[in-house]
Amino acid sequence: MKVFTPKVMASIAAVGIALGSSTSALSQATDSETSMITLTFMEMIDIAFVDNITIADPTPGDPAVGVDFFCVAGTGFSTFSINFENPTTTGPDFLLNSANSTPPIMYNVFFKNDLSPGPGMPVTPNVPIPGNILQASACTAPSTDDNAKFDVEIPFPEWNGREGDGPFMGLLEITVTAE
Repeated sequence: MKVFTPKVMASIAAVGIALGSSTSALSQATDSETSMITLTFMEMIDIAFVDNITIADPTPGDPAVGVDFFCVAGTGFSTFSINFENPTTTGPDFLLNSANSTPPIMYNVFFKNDLSPGPGMPVTPNVPIPGNILQASACTAPSTDDNAKFDVEIPFPEWNGREGDGPFMGLLEITVTAE
């Protein structure tokens, strides 16, 4: 059995005090971190319920006219631009092509960001119309959620005398972009 001398005991006590004081110097009573809180909204835009337009047997002397009501909705922004183009042509006009390979018929498009009667503003192919107020956050039900419209008008001189060349068909692509 080993006997500890007072000198060894004093050394052990000194080490214990030194370790104890360094431990308390390294310990903390509080600590903190920060967190940056950011609320963001992913921009989402939707166009829905765009239907095909069939114009049958227009009245001689009058333009041939068709209308379609549709929905534009989104979140994360308040205005949108809308662009109309004929995806099958590169020219400056909206065109309907003949099933008989005869010259195409030109038509006009009008856009309105509401459902009120009458045509809206004239549309230039592939030139966006900016600054339209967003009216809905979702398009869920046809007819019920419709909030915009476009009119198609074929001037009488364009279709007069061309009945035998028909039918005339074409595509109209509508693109909406959040602003």
